Amino acid sequence: MSDRVIDAALSLKCKATALVVVLTLTVAAVVTGYLLSSTEELARHQHHDQLMELASVLANVAATPFEENDTEALELLADEAVNGRSLLYVIFSDVGGRQLAVAEREKVQVLKKLDRDPSKRVPVPGQPVFRDGTERVPVFLDVMYPVTAHRPSAPSWDKSPSATRGELLGYVRAGLLADEWHRTMASRMDLAIGVGVLAIVAAIPLGFLLVRRIVSPMDGLADMMHRFSLGELDVRSAVRRRDELGRLSTAFNRMADQHQQTHERIIRLNAELERRVAERTHQLRELASRDPLTGLYNRRHFNEMLERRFSEALRYKNELSCIMIDLDEFKNVNDEHGHQMGDEVLMLAARTISGELRTADVAARFGGDEFIILLPQTDLEHTGVLAQRIVERFASEIEQRFPQLIATMSMGLASVAAIASRDAETLVRASDRALYDAKAAGKNRIAVAGEPKPAVV
Repeated sequence: MSDRVIDAALSLKCKATALVVVLTLTVAAVVTGYLLSSTEELARHQHHDQLMELASVLANVAATPFEENDTEALELLADEAVNGRSLLYVIFSDVGGRQLAVAEREKVQVLKKLDRDPSKRVPVPGQPVFRDGTERVPVFLDVMYPVTAHRPSAPSWDKSPSATRGELLGYVRAGLLADEWHRTMASRMDLAIGVGVLAIVAAIPLGFLLVRRIVSPMDGLADMMHRFSLGELDVRSAVRRRDELGRLSTAFNRMADQHQQTHERIIRLNAELERRVAERTHQLRELASRDPLTGLYNRRHFNEMLERRFSEALRYKNELSCIMIDLDEFKNVNDEHGHQMGDEVLMLAARTISGELRTADVAARFGGDEFIILLPQTDLEHTGVLAQRIVERFASEIEQRFPQLIATMSMGLASVAAIASRDAETLVRASDRALYDAKAAGKNRIAVAGEPKPAVV
């Protein structure tokens, strides 16, 4: 009888069964370890991302109260934040570390323990750390996040990294419960134990079947999780079973869906932020190119448009005309009626000029009481008609609004064809010389570059 037992133990069937059992246990152990490691890493990253997202939202909302030094608003924001189910505490502090607003969940008292323990001081900004829990609170994540100004401190045309970064206003510190992470790890551990027990029980009678039906699908799921961890957020497990492996697959798919939704939401928020930054940048550029009093373009922007329009005129052999305008006796208006009245006259002149121009025309305030107009694809004849119309309309507006004033316009006209120049500055100088001729001939006149006698308005 003993010989039969020895022979059965040494038989190929027993050895194959033992090999399958060992192989099954080994594969189950390896897959389970990898699964737990990947799940733990994903759970940690998920909690890190969740806390960083909450801290980022708090920092973004708190930027305005920081800029306005509104501590009451910060206290209200902190209280509202800790009333949720996740955050344990919220602390707003300035750049020097002085606390401006503090809120903590009732009956928690985590902050006192952190203050007493020298090893749990303020974390490095932007790097969440796990903290040991208390008797009433499980393990939690602690983070310090910078609060920066909404608008960049540098001009919009400066694109260096230091220029696009907002001004540091202070910090927000927050703590997030990690109990969900512990529950996730505990459920994965239970699942791993269950899979191991199942492998041991079924290894002897169904060894090869288990290799095909359990280990192979687990390898596929592990591959899905690995691809997901490498950034393929759209991968999902195709396992559709009702056992432990099926529940693991369902949990992974659910977690992947949540993570992908969070990722897509962050992308949408980034896109919205970029849109707002682009819109604000455009507004700032527009403000930087405008004269604050008249609303016309300033001289710097006009010079940029002049070079562009002049190059286009030469390239496509189009006409380009320029009108230099000066308000006659403007100094007397300031001296006799005050600078406020002078500003009113300047704004009236700007409105008069703008009201007569096309969309493609460019009008700018060139200097104190001087204006300049650039007219693409316009010859001197039509430029003269436009100049006459502006002069007459300005005289009519002055007579109606300020009958006590004597304010007229003198103009100098020039065109690329008339002066035969390949230099944009020459066009401006020619119109300026024509303006000088109009002023020298008695003012209230329109002079054309190259013509001997300016016309009286």
